[in-house]
Amino acid sequence: MSSEWEPVLKGVISEILETMFFAVVEFDQIESERNSFEYGSEVELVSSKERILISLEVSKEFARMTTADFLGIGQDEVREDDIEDCMKELANMVGGGYFARSNNTEWRLGIPSARKIDTGAAVMPARPAGGLDFSFSGQPAGLARLVHLPV
Repeated sequence: MSSEWEPVLKGVISEILETMFFAVVEFDQIESERNSFEYGSEVELVSSKERILISLEVSKEFARMTTADFLGIGQDEVREDDIEDCMKELANMVGGGYFARSNNTEWRLGIPSARKIDTGAAVMPARPAGGLDFSFSGQPAGLARLVHLPV
């Protein structure tokens, strides 16, 4: 069953990845393993009545490719801090796009954060239910979530 936010978030992610990162993704029900994603980023939208967190997790390959395309450099030139900055920018653009389509002028966009996910951990935390899996060229590329938080 689709939540009302899913089509909006899919549209925002597709538009941003295509126009800013030159990547066309497909949203599927691939239910990728959580540990297949090495990079994460997130941003909050806050109003007096509502607080949401938009989070993205992407594979190392997808992060490196989109960072190189965004910066206009070769993938072999991409540094770790470039990926972190690019993942923050992706979260910021997705959050801003979601805000623009929400028609809620009361929301404030938070400061995005990014992190490298420890895929070598002996025990990975359980993957929260829900989310939008997306792929690039037939390979799992990432996962997006929108979570309502207490105000």
